[in-house]
Amino acid sequence: MNSKPDPRSPLNRLTEERAAEVVDYTRTHSLKQTVDWLARGGLKTSYSSLWKWLNRRSLRQCFKEAESSADEFHDWLTKAFPKLSQRELERRASLMFQFKAVKSGDAKTYLALATARHKSKMDKARIEQRERALAQAREKWLAAQRTKIEAGLDALYLEVKDNAQARELFQKFKAVATKATT
Repeated sequence: MNSKPDPRSPLNRLTEERAAEVVDYTRTHSLKQTVDWLARGGLKTSYSSLWKWLNRRSLRQCFKEAESSADEFHDWLTKAFPKLSQRELERRASLMFQFKAVKSGDAKTYLALATARHKSKMDKARIEQRERALAQAREKWLAAQRTKIEAGLDALYLEVKDNAQARELFQKFKAVATKATT
C-alpha cells in the first residue's frame, strides 16, 4: 500500500458524510457492486482504488481509536498515580497504544500505527519547540524595543527638563509608553 493517498482520486476528495455512506454501502455489497453504485452517482473509480481507500480509512479509524484509548489511559494514570513521572506516563500510554494496535492482528497495521503515533509525537514536540523559540525571540525583541524606548525617553527628558509644562506632559507620555511595552 502506498504511504500517501493519491490527491487526484475522487475517493480522497469525498466529504466525511459521503465517505461514511460509501463505507456503509460496502458493508452489505461487494466491491464490484460498490464501484457500479459509485459510477451511477457520477464517481468513477476502480476496484483496487476502492479497496486501497477502504484499507487506508480503516487504518486511520484504528489509529484514532488506539490513540484515544492511549490518551484516556494516560489521563487515568495521571489521576490514579500522581507521582509517576511524565516520561513513565508516556511510556505506559505508549504500551497501551501498542497493545491496541497489535490487537488489530495485522503486523503492517501495527507498524503503520506505531510509526504514525511516533511521528505525531515528534511533530508535536517540534511545534512546541518552535513555539518556545518564538516566545523567546518575541521577549528578546520586546526587551530590545524597551531599551530603545528608554534611551529615547532619556534623550527626550534632557530636552524638556527645564520646562515644567513639558516635563508634566513627558511624565504622562512616559507612563503610557512604559505601560505599552510591558
